Amino acid sequence: MKKVLSLIFLVSSVTLSQNKQTIDSINNLYVQGLNIPKDSLIKLYKVNAENARKISYEKGVADAYSKLSLAYSYQGVYDKSAQYGLEGVKLYEKLGLNDQVAYRYAELGYSMKYNNMEKAQAYMQRGKSVAEENNYDSVLKDIYNNYGVLKEIQNQLDSALYFYNKGLKIKKEQNDSIGIPYSISNIAGVYGLQKKFGKAKEYFNQSLQARLKMEDSIGIAENHTQIGEVFMAEEKYDEAILNIKKSLPISLKKEYRNLTQYNYKTLSDIFKSQNKADSALFYFEKYLAIKDSIHNTEVQKKIAELSIEYETEKKEKELAERELEIEQKNTLIYGSLGLAFLLGLLGYLFYNQQKLKNRQLKKEGELKTALAKIETQNRLQEQRLRISRDLHDNIGAQLTFIISSIDNLKFGLKNATQHTKEKLTNISSFTSQTIYELRDTIWAMNKESITFEDLQARITNFINQASAASKGVDFTFQVSETISTEHTFTSVAGMNIYRIIQEAVNNALKYADANNISVTISEEQNKFLITISDNGKGFNITETQQGNGLNNMKKRAQDLEGNIEFQSNVNKGTDVELTVPKYRSVKK
Repeated sequence: MKKVLSLIFLVSSVTLSQNKQTIDSINNLYVQGLNIPKDSLIKLYKVNAENARKISYEKGVADAYSKLSLAYSYQGVYDKSAQYGLEGVKLYEKLGLNDQVAYRYAELGYSMKYNNMEKAQAYMQRGKSVAEENNYDSVLKDIYNNYGVLKEIQNQLDSALYFYNKGLKIKKEQNDSIGIPYSISNIAGVYGLQKKFGKAKEYFNQSLQARLKMEDSIGIAENHTQIGEVFMAEEKYDEAILNIKKSLPISLKKEYRNLTQYNYKTLSDIFKSQNKADSALFYFEKYLAIKDSIHNTEVQKKIAELSIEYETEKKEKELAERELEIEQKNTLIYGSLGLAFLLGLLGYLFYNQQKLKNRQLKKEGELKTALAKIETQNRLQEQRLRISRDLHDNIGAQLTFIISSIDNLKFGLKNATQHTKEKLTNISSFTSQTIYELRDTIWAMNKESITFEDLQARITNFINQASAASKGVDFTFQVSETISTEHTFTSVAGMNIYRIIQEAVNNALKYADANNISVTISEEQNKFLITISDNGKGFNITETQQGNGLNNMKKRAQDLEGNIEFQSNVNKGTDVELTVPKYRSVKK
């Protein structure tokens, strides 16, 4: 009996240890450097906190809350950031982990720097005090740096430099390769504010080179924007635009919305100062769009609810007006004819009442039909949103966890062969691509129809991503100015057009060895003409066996009731021409 109990205890201990190890490995991920969408990142840490809570692992819960606070801060959702930050601090205080208490108080203060400076300083000073009392240098290096940021925001530039250099000194002593570039960037920023532009660019470039080595995407994007700001202050606008446009695709891909919004606004200001009204307006509209954006699902649900309320109120008002009109008419007739025409009046009233009843029944039937139609549409939309939400939250989160697990596995397999590492990298890349395709599918599912403007924006985003990932390849995307941006496709038709363009561009990148790829969209009479061209090695159409990619493009073209043609010559490149009717019905 004692042996059985010992075996049960041993198995339970091993399982608990493994669970803690998994929770710690996720909590130790470097948030700023993860190539994961922010909503999936939040889902990951919420699940991790729940798993830690199930096994009563309070430190795991506190670490997950701290990561959630940081992720929400990057999204600009400051109330959620503060909520999770305080919950994490409470747990660290309960566990007696004073180094974490100091660090998290300082992080909480830092996250509140733009919306409540008084509280930000109070939390930051509280964390700094605990760290200094206990000589927590590993914590103080970040606290000093962030405290310098607060001083810089308040235009106390000498104090900011003092704390930045104080933090940098500790980071260099500890060889903190991640933290050093942040301190250097902050020092460069102060020099820029002091109009010492040469020193500012020198320090920003030092930080950029360090971040390129460690592949810190968010840090790289921030440095390009900061260098652009220095050039802008020097009125060297071409260099400023070049650097900010290097930052923009990274901030879009990483869903760093605060930086994306700032980049759009800065580009708009630069073009405005150059009297380039079209470009200034273009980027200002981009800035407003991201500033005022809200979740599409909430908007559609609210519109459906308001639509039902409006239609119901309208029908009830019409019925009330009709009833009032009949009542007034009957009263007038009754008063005019008097008692002498009592029998005739009664008959007339009966006839009119019957007629009114029929009209009311007809109106009620129309109202019920209209309400039923609206309710059906609303249910279909809710079902579509539920499916897309399940795909995004469940499958998206699972794929994200797979990527994270593969990255951890690559790190753990130090003695693995190069072939094995390459296989793991390929699996990770394939899973990342699956996430992007899943998001494209969800984008189409959330819409009953897609305007040409929506489609153009989606294609532009895809080409920007392909350009950022493909060095040495020039991309061009041109759309005829005569095409109306209000032209509407069904969601299925829009997705088919997008997938054909995506497949053609990917083929040019994978198989053609092209260094120039162009996508053009024009219109001829009642048709759209879409051409994807490359200058790659081409192929012999009559001798090459067509694979799934070409066959899939042909099938999508048939579903569009359109036509697709492939023209290719060896060593001269390939042209893919798709024609789509504008006004004919599209198969669903």
